[in-house]
Amino acid sequence: MKIFIQIPCFNEELQIENTIFEIRKLVNPKKYNYEIVIIDDGSNDKTIETAKKIGVNNIISLKRNRGLGYAFNEGRKFASKNNVDILINTDADNQYKAEYIESLIEHLINSKTDIVVGVRKFDEIEHFSKIKIFLQKLGTKVVRIVSGQKITDASSGFRAYNKDAINKLRVDSNYSYTLETLIQANEKDLLIGEIPIKTNPPIRKSRLFNSSMEFIVKQMLIILKTFLLYKPLQFFSWMSIIPIIIGSSAILRFLYFFIFDNGDGYIQSLILGVALFLIGLLLLFLGLLGFLIRNIKKNIEENS
Repeated sequence: MKIFIQIPCFNEELQIENTIFEIRKLVNPKKYNYEIVIIDDGSNDKTIETAKKIGVNNIISLKRNRGLGYAFNEGRKFASKNNVDILINTDADNQYKAEYIESLIEHLINSKTDIVVGVRKFDEIEHFSKIKIFLQKLGTKVVRIVSGQKITDASSGFRAYNKDAINKLRVDSNYSYTLETLIQANEKDLLIGEIPIKTNPPIRKSRLFNSSMEFIVKQMLIILKTFLLYKPLQFFSWMSIIPIIIGSSAILRFLYFFIFDNGDGYIQSLILGVALFLIGLLLLFLGLLGFLIRNIKKNIEENS
């Protein structure tokens, strides 16, 4: 069984050596045939030199900083080309404890799941503020609703993917991959499993976002985009409800006064009602068009 442990990096020269050391110390190479893969996301420090110095042979070097989502997807494609059976993803800052990597692998092998997520207990993480805990739980709940699967920690980047998941998943967001891949899983018939984990204390501030507002905006944009790509009919159907209801009510109001009164002065209701009703129908047609495009895209991906 061939296993890749991939580590997306951006300017991690101070931490990458310790992260790799922990993996080599805690993951038994005699039991698991694994290789470490570094995806360097356009670092301008000595991340690559440090990785080479400690014997990492698999290094994907991006010319410029493209974002965590892009870096992850490059690693996924590299794993697919190399016919990897299991892909483990972890962070370069050693946030996730390497001692749980074997648990990820074993759970993936012994269960019927395609993706295994290392789940953190937000309330037990001391450096998480109350607002961050709330946002993490809110984001997870939204992804759970959209994906239709039981998910406890949607933003965890500590995961294992089997060969089916490696080949089926696609990442279109440069910012991150955590939410998008979970939402895709339901559409691509991939089952998600979980194991509880603990994390190491932070050694620096997050580089993914500078404020809670930025985190909210970026996460919601990813959810919205993924919803549009993979559940367009449901999305546009829900959006069409309000204009159709309001438009129908305005038209009925005009008809009522037209039949039982002279109807003078209510022509605005008819114009507004027809306009809103047509907008609602247009949204439904957009949903149907998106549904057809999604199915065509799905067939192309399955046959490619």
